[in-house]
Amino acid sequence: MKLSNKESIWQVRNSYLGVYVHFPYCFKKCDYCDFYSEGIGAAPANDEKSLFQSYKKEILDRANHFPEIRKRTIDTVFFGGGTPSKASAKHWKELLDFLRSEFSFSDNPEISIEVNPEDLSSELLAEYNSIGINRVNVGVQTLEKKGLEFLGRHYDEVRYHSLVEVLTNSPIQRVGIDLMYGIPGVAKESFLSDLSLFLNANLPHLSLYSLTLEKGTQYSRDVSDKKKGEPEENLQSEILTQLPNILKEHGYLWYEVSNYAKPGFESLHNLKYWTYEPYLGIGPGAHGMIAGHRYGNPRNANLYQKKETSNKYGMIDPSTELSLTLFRLFSPFRYLDFIETYLDSKTKSKYLKTIEGWEKKGLCSIENEVFQWKPEALLLLDDLILEISL
Repeated sequence: MKLSNKESIWQVRNSYLGVYVHFPYCFKKCDYCDFYSEGIGAAPANDEKSLFQSYKKEILDRANHFPEIRKRTIDTVFFGGGTPSKASAKHWKELLDFLRSEFSFSDNPEISIEVNPEDLSSELLAEYNSIGINRVNVGVQTLEKKGLEFLGRHYDEVRYHSLVEVLTNSPIQRVGIDLMYGIPGVAKESFLSDLSLFLNANLPHLSLYSLTLEKGTQYSRDVSDKKKGEPEENLQSEILTQLPNILKEHGYLWYEVSNYAKPGFESLHNLKYWTYEPYLGIGPGAHGMIAGHRYGNPRNANLYQKKETSNKYGMIDPSTELSLTLFRLFSPFRYLDFIETYLDSKTKSKYLKTIEGWEKKGLCSIENEVFQWKPEALLLLDDLILEISL
């Protein structure tokens, strides 16, 4: 397969650090969401100031535990949630200033924030732009009212209808949206109509997910109680296999199973998760990966602010981790670079043999030590990843 010169080829990067900060509050917790979050209505969180102080304390604690991260350069920061657009821009600016005072930053770091449609406005984007946020992702999911109701989402009709106009006139160039398909009661045509709207708007980044049934969510309880139907898996497979061609026609690169971007507009922070780069996870419910260890914070904002951040650090098994992350990429990557850097000789041999088998079956291409999945691998991906990780 001839690689486009516009397509990035991912490789090992050992001197950088990403920072993820979890803001746990939302207007309303969506029924399908299994991230730690709490619905608190329209008002600001009454513990917002205290929460941001706790973020700073945790950053210092993690840096003291892993002094090596101070030698790294921060090149991505991601404010996620929950709904981080519920927090004041002033507090996000103060946190960015704090990070800059403690760490060195790259010349042009990617600073992202997730925004819910009910918060999105031209004024908010201008404010974010002024404090250094340069990437915005909006959790749209669907534009169909009955779909939003099925998902248990708060719905502001006016804001939803002004989405495209606000995003296409944004002072922040790196903007993207999340769309979801396979929602019971929402036809394939409805999803494709929503997608078409954003494709025609030429947004630089699109995350296109299937609805999943996650244990412990309100949605999973509703399915168990026969109040709601399960995700429509046949429809999901149908859409999943059609998306790469639809997006390619509009000039998007398919760089991860569910993510598409115009060349150069990939989410650099999320790429850290898929290319095994270290990142600090800050906040209640956040997870981090530093120096070959993983950790996770309690899924409770009160506990978190009582200084009960997790000091349990679990050793990572690179042979499993690498298979579960790296091989979700549909962009090309220097597979030998990753294998040589992270795996022992026995595991290395197993990886190479498995990859050779995939190539013989026509599931991937290997050219100049660069690996890339072929579209034929898509529906088999979970089984293929299992094959290399066991």
